[in-house]
Amino acid sequence: MKVLYVSPEHVSGGFGLFAQGHRDLGTECRYITFFQSEYGFEEDLCFDLRLMPNQKLVAGFRRLLNKLHSEEDIVDLPGNPPFWKPLSPIVRQFYNLRDSLNRPLIERSIKKWKLEDFDIYHFEQGIDPYRDGRWIKRLATKGKGVVCFYHGSDLRNRGVLKEVHERSILNLTSEIDILYRMEGMKYLYLPIDTEKVIPKPRPKDNRIRISHAARNRKFKGSDHIELVVRRLMRKYPIDWVMIENVDHEKALSMKSGSDIFIDQITDAGGWGYGASSVESLAMGIATITRINRGVSDFLGDHPFISATPDSLESQLTGLIEDSSLRDHHAKTGREWVIQRHGLPNVMKTLYGYYREVGLA
Repeated sequence: MKVLYVSPEHVSGGFGLFAQGHRDLGTECRYITFFQSEYGFEEDLCFDLRLMPNQKLVAGFRRLLNKLHSEEDIVDLPGNPPFWKPLSPIVRQFYNLRDSLNRPLIERSIKKWKLEDFDIYHFEQGIDPYRDGRWIKRLATKGKGVVCFYHGSDLRNRGVLKEVHERSILNLTSEIDILYRMEGMKYLYLPIDTEKVIPKPRPKDNRIRISHAARNRKFKGSDHIELVVRRLMRKYPIDWVMIENVDHEKALSMKSGSDIFIDQITDAGGWGYGASSVESLAMGIATITRINRGVSDFLGDHPFISATPDSLESQLTGLIEDSSLRDHHAKTGREWVIQRHGLPNVMKTLYGYYREVGLA
């Protein structure tokens, strides 16, 4: 069996882990992106397409269109699932132009790397290199297994692409709220390399190191988090580490050795926790994030310290003043990550889903 992952960009390091997991099970696996990652993750194959969001002019054009058509930066679309529609005729024309410009690059790459010789295709974010889904249509006609993996805003704020959705035989998500946005959606924990991401010794200087990482400050509630931490710095010996605008290896380095990590205190960008929280737990760091009732019910026992904007200061105070509480969450957190997010268990779940739909 041969598996190919297809994604606009390598944003979390997961493709390398999934590829390793498949190969450990005797399955050939490659991954291809539309454009190079800005986060420093290792690439495999890349289309190097034109007019993509990594280009400043295109990114600015998209932001302008979104603001013109919405009063808010974040819009959860209606529908189960919600379907993508171009915001205007200009948007439709843009994607038609992009598909035409990129067609020679895409077809040349497909032929060069024999990309139609795989058996299962994972389309990250449920998106084809062609906006009209023509490659997925072609693959489905050839009897290939099409899998879509949604990670949050792709489904919430963009919606599924009709041509893709109609041909996907397995839909996956790593976001708990997305489970309720599409019938038949399956949950898959994102894998982490627990042999690489490990606890680091803390300095023995009686200072409390608190870190927070954000790509989108609004989604995370970063401004409020920083305000609360700086207020507590007047009372406690705190070293504050704000992690942003750095590559992944640098982010891990800055996070390591922390006593407390804060992920998010809002549900604006999705429920619960993301890859950054998984990394901090694997490092043996007491981790704060917002865990609402839906997430708590789904996860069952978990090691997170839940906080909202109103409760963040009291939760931080409790952890700062009680080292044994921090140590407890550090120990149980890493154990939980190994069980839920460890690569062998994630791959076992994925291949179980394959068998359910006849792909293995």
